[in-house]
Amino acid sequence: MGMKVRVDKDTCTACELCYDRVPEVFKDVGDGIADVVQVDIEDGDEKWMNIPDNLTDEVQEVADECPSGSIIVEED
Repeated sequence: MGMKVRVDKDTCTACELCYDRVPEVFKDVGDGIADVVQVDIEDGDEKWMNIPDNLTDEVQEVADECPSGSIIVEED
């Protein structure tokens, strides 16, 4: 089973940690606010990206270190 990730842009504090560390998955959408680089799954207002298998550990580490808890990782 794969993993997916999304960013809660409403709580993102623009610390730049995620897109500095994993630019393959996260991007700056303006004013430092982060989002995923591509949308694979839309569930209402939630836009998820499937995490490439080789980046799962890095994305989970960034999510764990996110100061605002804005990075949400779940099993797909």
